[in-house]
Amino acid sequence: MSPPRPLFSARAARLKVGAAMRALVQAAVFLASADGHVEEPEVEALVDALRAVMARLVGDERLDDYAKVSTLLDEARGALRHLATQGETPYLEGVARALEGDLRRDALDVAQQVVFADGQASEAERAAVTRLASALGLPPPELPTRRPA
Repeated sequence: MSPPRPLFSARAARLKVGAAMRALVQAAVFLASADGHVEEPEVEALVDALRAVMARLVGDERLDDYAKVSTLLDEARGALRHLATQGETPYLEGVARALEGDLRRDALDVAQQVVFADGQASEAERAAVTRLASALGLPPPELPTRRPA
């Protein structure tokens, strides 16, 4: 009897994790830009929240292979351009296609952290969270206008 083969090759797993990381960045960028501009606290929240999710996925020892700060910032800049050229609906559909299971909830959690980076959620940001949740097939969260204490 031959030994069991792994379900995914290391290369396939790396591609899948990379695609999930890009989709998480795209979800966070969608929320960061919802009020018309991206501010420094939102970028910091995006990086911190995404690194935490990626550390959980790949472990601390592999974190910089997937979520180096410079990589996340490059991905965020690309996501902003992608959103501007593609439009909201196809952009969110792409995010949803790239994420499965718990990663969809993670995307929504990261997005909420970005929204509250400045301490409050604007009406535009709250509406964007609802649209993201809908695209991900999740119920929209109840968002207060100020960050919960």
